[in-house]
Amino acid sequence: MIVVNEIERRYKLISQEFKSNYVDCGKPVIISGAIKKWHGFDTWSLEYFKNLSPNLNIYAKKFSQTQEIKLCSLTMEKYVELIQAYEQNKQINDLPPYCHDLPLFSLIPALIEDAQPFPLDYLPKWYWYKWWRYCQFFIGASDSLTPLHFDCLLTNNIFFQISGRKQFTILLSEDAKYCYRQGWRWFLVNPELPDFHKYPDYKNARPIKFIVNPGDILYMPPGTLHHVRSLDPSISFNIDWHTPKSSLNALAAIAKGMPVQNLYYNFLLTMGLVLKISPQIIFKFYKSYLNYVS
Repeated sequence: MIVVNEIERRYKLISQEFKSNYVDCGKPVIISGAIKKWHGFDTWSLEYFKNLSPNLNIYAKKFSQTQEIKLCSLTMEKYVELIQAYEQNKQINDLPPYCHDLPLFSLIPALIEDAQPFPLDYLPKWYWYKWWRYCQFFIGASDSLTPLHFDCLLTNNIFFQISGRKQFTILLSEDAKYCYRQGWRWFLVNPELPDFHKYPDYKNARPIKFIVNPGDILYMPPGTLHHVRSLDPSISFNIDWHTPKSSLNALAAIAKGMPVQNLYYNFLLTMGLVLKISPQIIFKFYKSYLNYVS
């Protein structure tokens, strides 16, 4: 197994080059220089969210070694206090659950203005209307971890790192066969400490390991496996999105074990992207996905 410690990094990548050289080619990339002028880049922090909406009820997740997920309900104030206590003394305090896939723009609309100018031209125009509705936030302590998986609708993924650093280990979709899938989207291999005796095929995989820094945008093509560890207290958000081509490919994945519920959401997106049905109509049915994925 060869671990690659580099991913291509581009500064203020223009949209046409992004689409032709990365999206169309299924190639990951890190883009810098595009979001550091956002008001949110300077102001968003755990303390800011705590003061802005202390009583907001949120869900956070605890991942087990077997990829089972336990949901915890708590207020934003309580959650930030758990993170702050953990960071002050990690030897005494347990790692807090991870706030994962939170539609925070919809819960706190005032935050939308903090993410301007948003690089809409990276996305198909179909997503431009109320783009923020498709965003999911990730808020957590250092050491927060998401095990190896791919995004469940086989969408493209643009990931915005606002505060803190994250260490990613990614594998392109063709290496999934070496990673011992469990269910539809999870994998048993731990890329940080791979057990080659238990999972010998992983020796054939080609993981790419890198750090995403504050102000970076990470693009991952459909089906990219990713394992993510927070190196610092962190605030990020992403958008999962399809092109017409990727939505049709995702529909075909029903033959490879994609759950019927996932097929339903991909069908809705295909209706919008391929048949040009307006996002105002489609989102009425699609919005339940934001709870489903959470």
